[in-house]
Amino acid sequence: MPNRTASSTLLLGTWNIRNFDDNRFGYGPRLEESFYYLAEMIAAFDIIAVQEICDDLTPFEQLMSILGPTHTFIITDITEGPGGNSERLGFIFNRSKITFKGIAGEIVLPFEQQISDVTKERQFARTPFSCTFQAGWFKFNFATVHIYYGADSINSAEYKRRVAEIDSVARFIANRAKADVAYNHILVGDFNIENFEGQTFDALAKHGFQVFRNKEGSNAKQTKFYDQISFLPKKDEVALANPESGKAHGVFNLFSCVFRDEDFSEHDPSLLQIINKRIAGARVDLAKAEQEFAAATSESKKKVATKAIAAANVSIAADTKLIDDKAARLAYYLDEWRTFQMSDHLPLFVELKIDFADNYLDQLRAEVEGQPGID
Repeated sequence: MPNRTASSTLLLGTWNIRNFDDNRFGYGPRLEESFYYLAEMIAAFDIIAVQEICDDLTPFEQLMSILGPTHTFIITDITEGPGGNSERLGFIFNRSKITFKGIAGEIVLPFEQQISDVTKERQFARTPFSCTFQAGWFKFNFATVHIYYGADSINSAEYKRRVAEIDSVARFIANRAKADVAYNHILVGDFNIENFEGQTFDALAKHGFQVFRNKEGSNAKQTKFYDQISFLPKKDEVALANPESGKAHGVFNLFSCVFRDEDFSEHDPSLLQIINKRIAGARVDLAKAEQEFAAATSESKKKVATKAIAAANVSIAADTKLIDDKAARLAYYLDEWRTFQMSDHLPLFVELKIDFADNYLDQLRAEVEGQPGID
């Protein structure tokens, strides 16, 4: 990644930090050292949009405490409902470089623009979030999304909803941008875009958004292109810094630095501790379910208890295999566990020019020289 500068450039990013951090899937909680790795990554940016911040803000407050007083944040309340997943969206920024300009809001579609499916008109599954900021001469409206995923099949209603969400947020921001002469508009986040030829990308491009294309893949295995940074700029006000370097925008593979493949043996004791704790919890669930089965007074209650018994036994068997089989545990570390310590998404970055002093002086000079009687 490029190094941050004092005033000449803006290092902006987006990162879906996987399920941060309620441990609903039982892979954690995150280790203390993971919080320091997350903070180190975030501190490399001037401002970064974050997705999948969970309801309980205690872990997030721990992260901000590590970042220290140079950094602050603006985040949403959780989005309710099954599609919302109790997630928050937000921005973390370096207050010495970035000024919040006082406008923040979740994007709620007018009734006539809501997302149609076979049953009803809908808002977004997870409400997009937008704020205004300034860095140097550069004023920007910064919006972030976590688009509904649904299903892979392009013929499914869920996939069509995903396309409709991207189309709706892009159209909404494009319409706002037409009436806004003061700010550049930047739209980032987890769009769940599969590729650059599909409907999901077209839904973004057709509204005039220019995209710093994530061609490297931003999932942990770098095979998907879910995350993107796009913009609707004012004339001549979105320009890459040092484009000739080849590092003006891209994806940072954090697993080349932390929780590397070769670090498995170092983290294996923590892994074993978490798996054993999960087995103990599953045994408690199993005993409870067996008691409920024995006390059941109806077939429906027996059915519920039987299902709980089966689930607990499956969990115990799977985790016992991980305890006994080091090769299986290595695969688990690589494919799952470390992504719940850091993320299954990689951060994207772009470095923009924000010092327009020369352009401003040239404009003034041209205006003065164009006046009658002035040479």
